Amino acid sequence: MKASLRRRLWQPVKMLVSRLWGTRMVGGFIRGDGTWLPQTRISNTSIVFARERLDVGDHVFIGHFSVLDATYGLRIGEGCQIGFFTGIFTHSSHAAIRLYGREYVRVPEKKAYFTAPVNIGDFCFIGAHATLLPGTRLGRGSIVSAYSLVSGEHPDFAILAGQPAKVVGDTRRMDERLLREHPELMPFYKDWAGSTPADAPDSP
Repeated sequence: MKASLRRRLWQPVKMLVSRLWGTRMVGGFIRGDGTWLPQTRISNTSIVFARERLDVGDHVFIGHFSVLDATYGLRIGEGCQIGFFTGIFTHSSHAAIRLYGREYVRVPEKKAYFTAPVNIGDFCFIGAHATLLPGTRLGRGSIVSAYSLVSGEHPDFAILAGQPAKVVGDTRRMDERLLREHPELMPFYKDWAGSTPADAPDSP
């Protein structure tokens, strides 16, 4: 659903006004293409660069003091939760600044200036203080542990941890146990996952 003109004018004001009451979550988000996402919440302390290049789904939570760099393309799938103090980056000057030294600010098109989109699959959870580097691709249903440094491509339902992060588990193992304890939740899980953990061909 496209956001009305009234909503487009009010939402940024709402974000600013909310800061009078300190750090807090603000409900509702207008995507770059004008789509209204009523169930998405973002902290009034989080920063989004190149908002027009942020492709975000509904039911997303973006926690306090996080930085989302969408300059070279950032997709955050439906139902993702992003913890506090998280950094997601689509470009990096970590090598170029050393190579150019003082000339760095004078060169518009830099060598060794790394850029790549980031894609986060549906219903992922990213723990507090995690960092996702340019080119990261997370499969749906994944978990990134707190303080992890993530790069590269990772499969659906992966549990990642470490610096650099590596796959240390599969969320379906946890989900299968929890769904046995709470079978009434099975229809909700299958609605987005398409199958139960036990049905998945590559389930552990």
